[in-house]
Amino acid sequence: MAGPLHGLIPAAHTPFGPDGRLNLDAVAGQAQLFREMGIEHVFIGGTTGEFSSLTLDERFALAERWGEVAGGLIGVAVHVGDNAVSNAVALARHAKASGATSIALTAPSYFKPTAIADLIDFCEPVAAAADPLAFYFYDIPAMTGVRVKTSEFLSQARRRIPTLRGLKFSNYDFLELQDCIRVDGGAFDVFFGSDECLLAGLSLGIRGAVGSTYNFASPVYRKLITAFENRDFEAARALQYKSIDLIKTLAEYGFVAASKCVMAMLGVDCGPVRTPLRPLTAAQQVEIWERISPLDIFPRPLRRPAST
Repeated sequence: MAGPLHGLIPAAHTPFGPDGRLNLDAVAGQAQLFREMGIEHVFIGGTTGEFSSLTLDERFALAERWGEVAGGLIGVAVHVGDNAVSNAVALARHAKASGATSIALTAPSYFKPTAIADLIDFCEPVAAAADPLAFYFYDIPAMTGVRVKTSEFLSQARRRIPTLRGLKFSNYDFLELQDCIRVDGGAFDVFFGSDECLLAGLSLGIRGAVGSTYNFASPVYRKLITAFENRDFEAARALQYKSIDLIKTLAEYGFVAASKCVMAMLGVDCGPVRTPLRPLTAAQQVEIWERISPLDIFPRPLRRPAST
């Protein structure tokens, strides 16, 4: 029952120009950086991609552009979540037409499903619209406010959603994580969404991970995975600590804006964030560069941002 996704999967930024408009020209640079890091799949239009700040037309255009740029060399997972099921269905149908390899869906977050059956009712037509693409539930309760036992969701939804292949687990309930991994003897893919706890996820049996810092720091995580597989746990912990230092630093400045700043330091300008997220000042960008450069975990040398 395993789906097409595997390994480290960047949750890609949505690039904007200085005027705040969608800048699809930048997607080619994102894809090139991912190829340099050995990335085989990308997750677009998710939380890091500021999906809730995009119009439907912008989300369609973003999926189309990634379909063009990926060229079969990178598998594209498209997040199609929306509060309106009709919009999610349209996004799913469009993702299939654009060459996506899979879709993912967050729970609606204004009127929230209060029972697993209600969540399945919402997911079923969306998955059907993209059939036969693999369907993944994207569990991120800190953002949606929807808290369900995802292991029970997998057990129940498989009977109504034949394309269900697993979930993106952005949740700190590690007991529930283990229950998800054990459903049907490990039949579903469980992709971990907490980069700063990747080592813990590996020890519990995750099969892959989707995360923001894989956009620009995949090398440190690849080394971490190798150390874990070689049972060099001291080295694995040291590498995880570097990830933690990176993430804590970026979070101080507003994570999405700061992570876009790192992309620009690597020569891939994804532009500013959209309101209500706060953009960075020039001084803040320089501060970030000064603090993260010594970590030595990036695939290219970091360019110092202009101070004005």
